[in-house]
Amino acid sequence: MFRIPLTLIAAIFLSASLSADEHRFQHENVLGTLLTLDVHVASPQLARTIESESLTEIGRLDAIFSSYRDDSELSRWLKQPVGVDAALSVELIAVLQRAERIRRESHGAFDIRAAAIAELWKSEANAVRSPSDALRNQMVQSLAEPAVSFSNERVRRLTDHRINLDSLAKGYILDRVCEVVSKHLSPGDRFSINVGGDLRTIGAGATKIVITDPRRPSENAKPLVEFTAHGEVAVATSGTYRRSLQISERKVPHLFDPRSALPVGHAISASVIAADAITADALATTISVFPTHEALQWIDGKPGCECLIVDGEGKVHRSANWPTADPSPASRLIAAADAKQAGIHVWFKLERPSGSSYRRPYLAVWLEDSDGFPVKTAVLWLQTEQPGPRWHRDLTRWYRNDRMRKIIEKTDLIEAISGATRGPGEYEAHFDGTDNSGEPLPTGRYTLCLEAARENGTYKIIRQRIDWGTDTVEKTQLKGNIEIPQAAYQIVPAVQ
Repeated sequence: MFRIPLTLIAAIFLSASLSADEHRFQHENVLGTLLTLDVHVASPQLARTIESESLTEIGRLDAIFSSYRDDSELSRWLKQPVGVDAALSVELIAVLQRAERIRRESHGAFDIRAAAIAELWKSEANAVRSPSDALRNQMVQSLAEPAVSFSNERVRRLTDHRINLDSLAKGYILDRVCEVVSKHLSPGDRFSINVGGDLRTIGAGATKIVITDPRRPSENAKPLVEFTAHGEVAVATSGTYRRSLQISERKVPHLFDPRSALPVGHAISASVIAADAITADALATTISVFPTHEALQWIDGKPGCECLIVDGEGKVHRSANWPTADPSPASRLIAAADAKQAGIHVWFKLERPSGSSYRRPYLAVWLEDSDGFPVKTAVLWLQTEQPGPRWHRDLTRWYRNDRMRKIIEKTDLIEAISGATRGPGEYEAHFDGTDNSGEPLPTGRYTLCLEAARENGTYKIIRQRIDWGTDTVEKTQLKGNIEIPQAAYQIVPAVQ
């Protein structure tokens, strides 16, 4: 199994309204994250067949590539002595060959042994120090030659450094699933697979793609870009914006440059469009290592590939033919850093309670004024796939108050802002200081509400009185419960 942080789930996602011949399937903890399949075929039975065969293929390939399973083919191979020729599966050989090709093309910026550098930094951190120049140079020298050699369909490992294929094997799995599914598609059909934010589509029609703003990770934040892709496409995102290593008392980016054995932070987010997912996956990691101008030049030299980079200062850079326009001639500076963005910031965690049967909770996060009127709903997660929103009445307080709001405001929030339910993980929401109509909230007392209801589970609500005005409130923990075990909020006033 691959281990992918749940916080990356929304990096890229497919967004579409489902019609009668569109079928969405979601499964948690697939390759360590959320799997979404969108199947546009005429027959529900065929859609179920495609779902079943997709899961079977993912399971088969996970048993080959996983670095977390002791019994995977990769793990068993790495237990063999260095220098021994091994007969490996065609899938493992194919990914190793692609990895070596990208290593050469990137002049060493991409390397499946990069995890060894992180292990070096962690080891030295135990002694409260960074790796010396001598240790880093020794590491760089050890990575100068290929990790493996190929001869007569056998593979020889040339290094005792740990090999990790997570930076491109997930893309390979997406491509293989699409290959399996393609035999079921007729002209006009369409299929997409999204694993933890990495996306591959095949078939006819258009796909709406949304890329999260890495500086505004709240669930209800405006995305960085959205565009419609026609035809077959793959998209992957990498970067440092939500992952880091804690070394002694400081955090360093989790990405390292194999050419210097130093952490890199050129890109907090790097998204790549390519014709296939393994290319998008590997190149997103690679350009996160390059300085931005080199990354753009490198991608511009690769036919069929485009990239969008948010650098460490928050500037947005696009390759020559990235499909969305940029409002400024060169690059756009993302406004206000997330930590200083005015409004009410909310952090919460969903956890899977013990028990064999589990369905993801329906959840709402909203503000009520002193009269109990719901002035702003920031997060609303329901069952949005066919046959449409269900069980939202189980969010009893939100539903009761929203019925009153609908009479006055004559708008349907379920239609406007609701999203699919989410599995266990850590999430953020943000109230920007406006009401549902976009008008500034008057200063005064409000109640912050987090409500969760789970089929075959429990109902829980967290309520917290807050004052919205000119006073800052530092991050404050709220009392959790079995559905939302951790929650906190922070107030950054618009005028201080």
